[in-house]
Amino acid sequence: MTKSSLKSFYDLVHYTDEDGYEHFLPLDYVSGGVLSASHQENTLFKGQKFAAWGIQASTAIDGAYDIVLRTPAGATAYTHLMKIEGWVDGGQCRLQLLETPTTATSDTAFTPVNQNRLSTDTSGVEIETSATVTVGAAVQVDEKVFGGGTSKKGDLGAGAGPGVAQYILDTSTTYVIRALNKSADSSTVSIRLTWAEHSRGIET
Repeated sequence: MTKSSLKSFYDLVHYTDEDGYEHFLPLDYVSGGVLSASHQENTLFKGQKFAAWGIQASTAIDGAYDIVLRTPAGATAYTHLMKIEGWVDGGQCRLQLLETPTTATSDTAFTPVNQNRLSTDTSGVEIETSATVTVGAAVQVDEKVFGGGTSKKGDLGAGAGPGVAQYILDTSTTYVIRALNKSADSSTVSIRLTWAEHSRGIET
């Protein structure tokens, strides 16, 4: 093995943690292969992955249900929005991600849930699940539509899906996750989101 290939192998199987200590990745005792976890697994194991959700009954046709997400301040306070799921009972669901709305007020705060139930870490993100939002000149970052469909008996099916793409959100910024009821009747609307928080940028 040449010096360059040996160095490449060393770089592959070793890493430096947040405190500056060097470690080698564990090896499988049978195959000798390097054991590693996905980014999502790592954030879960480290207690950096959080979830929030909300539900609104009797949402009118073309009515909206909003969840407000406020990111923490600080140059190294990274919020990795991993997944947003939207659901409408009875028809099409239109899911939007909006940045910096004109106003977003609420009396209902939701405490984010750490998905590692052994971790005592708390989220720096603020969540409001019953918000009154004026979109105004907000930047629409993403949108996705999920069709509901109709059965042979004429029953409406729910509009649901895995949600919008992943994003690294700006710091000290207000975001709105909006689910629009695009069905033919008043319906129950729900939103669920998961994200990871990193104090020193994206970690592996």
